[in-house]
Amino acid sequence: MYHVGDSAAVLAGRVPDADLLRVPVRPGWCKDCGVVSLVEDIEALRVFENAYAAARAGRKLEYPINSERYHPQDVEPDMKAYLEWRLSRRHAARALCCGGSRFQFMDVAQPLLKHQECDFGFITAWSWLSSHNGPGPGVRSAANIRLYDSEGQLIGLLTWWDRESASWAVEPAAYPPSVED
Repeated sequence: MYHVGDSAAVLAGRVPDADLLRVPVRPGWCKDCGVVSLVEDIEALRVFENAYAAARAGRKLEYPINSERYHPQDVEPDMKAYLEWRLSRRHAARALCCGGSRFQFMDVAQPLLKHQECDFGFITAWSWLSSHNGPGPGVRSAANIRLYDSEGQLIGLLTWWDRESASWAVEPAAYPPSVED
């Protein structure tokens, strides 16, 4: 999750849910860590502007949020938050395993990285939805959801959800030091 609100909230150890945005991600190969990792999927500013215009017009979106199950009036505020985040973003996309910028996307039709045991195929993103009847993460056990600042730097872990204040408890966290340091 991106934290796009006041940084004092993170230092205080509690982040309101309204200050969080889901990180758009794609699979990638981190060249620094040598592992498959999630990588931020940050399209050009024009893509975000067009998505905001589509949200205002009530059309369905696929990026940066899939609005298929949203009511059209609920999409516009979320899309506005994504547009504001993209306008302020200065750093290039990062691999979320270490925060590095040296990665290669793996969900492309002609990946440069090929693995013999995978029949030289490529990774295809998919999601699975199922019914769930019970509390979400952070209610009965710590969620430990990574929290990033608006530039993609790891700043903490969302641990416990508090329903009354609609906020998360935050524990400080950071990327491990790089091997070169």
